[in-house]
Amino acid sequence: MLARIAEPLAASSIQSYMFFQLRHFDPSAGPATISAQAGLILSSKTAAHVSTGLFWGRFADSEYGSRKLVLVVGLVSSGVAMLGYGFSESIEAAVAWQVLDGILNSSISMIRCLTAELYPEKRYRVRALTLLPLCASAGMFAGPLLGGFLSSPGGDDGKGRAIRYPYAAPNIAVAAYSFILAALVSLGLEHSRENMQNGGRSIFRRFWNARQMQPPDHLNQGDNANATCTESAPLLHDRLAPHQQSDPIPSSTPDDISPETIQPRRRRPRFRQIWTPNVLSTMLAHFIISGHLGTFSSLWAIFLSTPPGAEENRSPWSFSGGLGMDARGVGVIVTLLGAMSVLSQIIVYPCLHDRFGTVGVWRAALYFFPATYLLAPFSALLASDSATAADRALLYIAVLGVLLLFNAGRTGVAPATSLLINDCTPHPSVRATIHTMGTIVGNLGRSVFPAIILPVYGLGLAVGVAGLGFWALAALAVVACLVSGRVVEGANGKDVSLQE
Repeated sequence: MLARIAEPLAASSIQSYMFFQLRHFDPSAGPATISAQAGLILSSKTAAHVSTGLFWGRFADSEYGSRKLVLVVGLVSSGVAMLGYGFSESIEAAVAWQVLDGILNSSISMIRCLTAELYPEKRYRVRALTLLPLCASAGMFAGPLLGGFLSSPGGDDGKGRAIRYPYAAPNIAVAAYSFILAALVSLGLEHSRENMQNGGRSIFRRFWNARQMQPPDHLNQGDNANATCTESAPLLHDRLAPHQQSDPIPSSTPDDISPETIQPRRRRPRFRQIWTPNVLSTMLAHFIISGHLGTFSSLWAIFLSTPPGAEENRSPWSFSGGLGMDARGVGVIVTLLGAMSVLSQIIVYPCLHDRFGTVGVWRAALYFFPATYLLAPFSALLASDSATAADRALLYIAVLGVLLLFNAGRTGVAPATSLLINDCTPHPSVRATIHTMGTIVGNLGRSVFPAIILPVYGLGLAVGVAGLGFWALAALAVVACLVSGRVVEGANGKDVSLQE
C-alpha cells in the first residue's frame, strides 16, 4: 500500500512546479511553448512505459524474474529518475529522465498483481484492491504540497546550489521515499508467485523462522550428553530389523514446507493462449473506459474556464461558450467530491459488491457516464456575464449535479475494473503480464481519446454547438456499455488448464 503512493506522489509533485521549471530552463519561452513542452514531458514517460511494459510483465512471470524484483527495480529507477529530473538544466535532460523512468518502472502493475495474490480469498481481495485508489489519492494530495513548499524558484541574485537547482529539494524527498520503499520491499516482502515461494521468503520471515527453530540451551546440552553415551549404548535403529529400518528423514524448516514444494512446477501457457475472448473483451472495455474518463477530466476543466457565450440566439441544442467560473471555487468542489468518491469506494462499493457482484455493479455504473456527458454541456445555458447571485447559485448546483453523477459512476467502475482485470487472468503464471497489459491499455486510452475529442469540442465552439465534444464522448461511453456485455467475471487464473 505504501508503494502505491510513490507513483502519484512523484507525478503530482512535478506537475505543481512544472510551468515554473520550464520557464527556468528558458526564460524567453512563452505560455504556448511551455504548454507544448509540458505535454512532451508528460507524454514521454507514458510512451516509454507503453513500449516496455509488456516486457516487464513477461519477465515478472518468467522463472528468471519475479513480481518483487520488478517492483524493486521500478522503485529504484523511479528514485534515480527523480534525482536526475531535479538536477536537470534543460528540457532535453528532463525528458530523458522521464523516459528512463517510463522504461524501467512498472511498479503500478506489480502492486496490483501482488495485492491480488496476497489475498486469494475473493472477499478480502475486493477490499484490498479498493484500498489502492485511496493510497493513490493520498499521493496526489501530498505531491503538490512537497512540490510547492520544497521548491525554491529564486531570482538571479541568489547564491549557491539552491538557485542553480531550485527544484532539486522536492525531487530529493520523493527519491528518498522511493529508495526507502525499495529497501523495505526487498527485505520484507515475500514472493507471491507459487514457483518463487521457496526462495521468496523475506529476510524478516527467515530470521523469525530461524529463531523459532533454534532449540533452547538446555536441549543443546542434552544432545551433547547423548552424544557422549552413544559409544556404550546402542542406537535405536541398530535394534530394528532390516525390514523395519527406513531411510533417514531429511530435516526441513517451515520455509521448505509448503504446497509448492510438494507439487511439481507447472508449465506456463503459450503467449497466444493468454488472449482468451474474455481477456480481449476486458482489455477493450478498459481501453474505452479509461479513455472517456481521462478525456472528461480534461474536457470539463476547459469547459469550466471557457468564457460564456452570447445570450442571443441560444437554443437547447445550439449554444456556445462555457461556464466562465472561478477556478478556486470549482477546485474546492472538485476536491471535496474527489474525497467523497474515495470514501464511497471504500465504504459503499464493498457492500454493493457483496450484493450484486463485480460485473453487476460495473455494468450498472457504466450507464451513469452517457447521462453525465449528455447533460454536462447544458449547464452553459445557465452561465452569463451578467448573472445574478441566484443564477450563480443555480449554476453551482448544476455543476454539483454533473460531478455527483460522474463520481457515482466512477465509484462503481474504478475498483471493479481492477478486479475484472485480475480475475480475467487465464493462468496464475501470467498474472503480471495481464496486469501490465491493463496498465498499458489504460495509458493508451488516456492518450488517444483526448487527442480526438478535444478538437471536436473546439469545432463545436466554432460552429456554435458547445456540447458537440461532450456528446461525442457520450457516444463513446455508450460503446463502452455495449462492450461490457461481452465481459464476464473470470475464474481468477483457472480458465486455462495445462497438461503436465
